[in-house]
Amino acid sequence: MDTWGGVWYDFSTLAKKSERVDKGRPAKSGLSAASKGDVLNRLKTVRGMTDGIHKMVDEDVYCMQVLKQISAARASLDRVARILLQNHVATCFVAQVKAGETDGAVTELMETLNFQRELI
Repeated sequence: MDTWGGVWYDFSTLAKKSERVDKGRPAKSGLSAASKGDVLNRLKTVRGMTDGIHKMVDEDVYCMQVLKQISAARASLDRVARILLQNHVATCFVAQVKAGETDGAVTELMETLNFQRELI
């Protein structure tokens, strides 16, 4: 179990779910090379930001400066989530609907939007 946004999630079960290949569901994300590169670059930036935040806390930097950096890191992660959600709707969701799995596709999308409340 891990925490994200102050809520505890069992990411191991999410990973197991994502490895599953159901009828109509692509086995991979289907991210274009450009989108994948964009996502990876943003995640590298976030990693650097979180390392910087850790250092700021360790060095007792003024609270407001740390909070601004946390806000910037969250904004970067939100952008990654939007890119992935857009890709999911354009590829995975459409494939599931075309395969006749509309109920499953809608349920999965609603779960995702519930998990990513800031995107709705």
